[in-house]
Amino acid sequence: MAIPYARVFVVFVNSVYATLLLILVGVSLTVSFLKISDPLTVYKGSVITDINNAITATGLGPEDYYGDGDLLLFLSGFLLVVFVAGLLVLVVALAGCCGGCCRNSAITKLYAAILITFLIVEFILVIVIYGFSDSMMMGSIKKTLTSVVVSEYQGLVGNNTETFGWNFIMTKYQCCGVYGYSDFTATEVWKSSLVAGGTTYNLKIPIVCCDELPSSTDLNCTGTKTGTNANKGCFEELWKVSAGNLPIAVLALGLGLFLQVLLIVAACDLSAKDKKGKVEPVVEVDQTMKRGLPYKH
Repeated sequence: MAIPYARVFVVFVNSVYATLLLILVGVSLTVSFLKISDPLTVYKGSVITDINNAITATGLGPEDYYGDGDLLLFLSGFLLVVFVAGLLVLVVALAGCCGGCCRNSAITKLYAAILITFLIVEFILVIVIYGFSDSMMMGSIKKTLTSVVVSEYQGLVGNNTETFGWNFIMTKYQCCGVYGYSDFTATEVWKSSLVAGGTTYNLKIPIVCCDELPSSTDLNCTGTKTGTNANKGCFEELWKVSAGNLPIAVLALGLGLFLQVLLIVAACDLSAKDKKGKVEPVVEVDQTMKRGLPYKH
């Protein structure tokens, strides 16, 4: 059965998708490959400045120790994934537009098959992520992140990307490690003993895990494990502002899945229609009617 306006729907929705994906790919290209950090201004806020101020105030390093280049390097892997995924989905969206506009049954059928594959994968991911919160996949992610903390994190001042990354995350989201301060008890490179202002401090938590970053050489906040930030794991905080935000997640997933189902149904209808060579009816007006003459039966 033919679906009214199926062709218009497929072309319009995929045109919108293609436009949004072009913007996404453009931003990721600008940031990742051209090393232009302007699009990240809102996200980074004053985090890097706050960390640098703490480094200067404690005397542990020079001014402007970290910069936008460190943030770009830290996000490079994520931005590359966004770029590649964006290009892939963009190609699919363009295929939908092409199949609908050109009345090409083969392209439309391929487009529908790809959407069905995406839909199956999405259903599996939703079940794994939300149905099994302590699943093997989630557990492996936490384990990997914890191993980075243990083997790479150096402290407030460090010379590797992992140290900057964790300092940025823990400062921005006011959290500590993957699970909490306990992640740092087995660290291999983090220096738990520091001298600031002539005083030696035995740190129980990293400096960035303090509820407030120090504004002087006083590091007494690192001597207690009872702080709010020290007992908040960053994984949970990141989860809350992303896929764990259920109202937004349900709305986004629901709308996305609903549109995909409609696109699949419409694409299948168009593929069958175009394969038979059917075209939409065109209303013809008799030339005599155009001239205002009586219509002859």
